[in-house]
Amino acid sequence: MAERRRRRSSGRQRLSPEQRAQFARERRALCGSLLSQEGFEGALVVEHIRGSQYLLRMADGSEVFASHKKQKGQGDGALSRAGWKLWEER
Repeated sequence: MAERRRRRSSGRQRLSPEQRAQFARERRALCGSLLSQEGFEGALVVEHIRGSQYLLRMADGSEVFASHKKQKGQGDGALSRAGWKLWEER
């Protein structure tokens, strides 16, 4: 059975405890940020839900769920400028 588990691994490298802590701090720091990405201009990050999912309050006052994917090679402020999309039910 141990062999079966090894074969099913996704091939991704596990995060270290330090990396997990750093990424958690980054997610918490997003709360309260205003977004400037096209389609999300003026949206406020209200709450981190889980993983990459957040609750946003749009400029018109409505609240929506959105996900964020980190953008590689972008400088400071990239979290509020790119990578956001509305959460889709699958």
